[in-house]
Amino acid sequence: MKRVADQLIETLKQEMHAGILKPGDQLEEAALADRFEVSRTPVREAVRSLVESGLLETRSRKGAFVRVLSAKELIDLFEVAAELEALASRLASERLTDEGLIGIQQGLEACATAANNDDATAYSAANLQFHRAIHMATGNEWLIEQLAQIETRINPYRSIPYKMHGRLRQSVEEHAAILDAISTGKGADAAQLMRDHMMLQGKRVPLLLQSVG
Repeated sequence: MKRVADQLIETLKQEMHAGILKPGDQLEEAALADRFEVSRTPVREAVRSLVESGLLETRSRKGAFVRVLSAKELIDLFEVAAELEALASRLASERLTDEGLIGIQQGLEACATAANNDDATAYSAANLQFHRAIHMATGNEWLIEQLAQIETRINPYRSIPYKMHGRLRQSVEEHAAILDAISTGKGADAAQLMRDHMMLQGKRVPLLLQSVG
């Protein structure tokens, strides 16, 4: 059975991934203890662990906040993510199975449905489904693990561009082009399309953060 602190860590990470907890949001110790119906001891432990991992930051006399990355840090992060995602797309095209193809197609369909409903929250989840299906199609456990670690850092920011008019529909079109390249064995094309897709998003995020900050 997982310790209470570990369960809290997992739940808070999931909420950051889903955009429920956004960069800059404050996490009050008393509120978390009341919400999860636990004592403050596991809450402190969970917060301390998330601070050590770089997902939260503490501010003097104000407590813990979801860490806000600088524009430079975001660009650096998206550059690394773009290259690994591009590698995953190329490998997926070379190793694609029927099961892998179905998984990617289902991710794309979920993205299209969310975009048609103009549901940014649902699109955020569908987007992860699409990308993770590509990761799984590589069959490379080391790459899958590295991408999962990067997701922890990047996911709180991935959904920010979805607020831009027409971005959901454009993202679906980009996903469709990536899937087409993967499914037809055009690995180099799939890699470049994914790289462009990630960096287009990555370059928008700092601008949006500046506009709201």
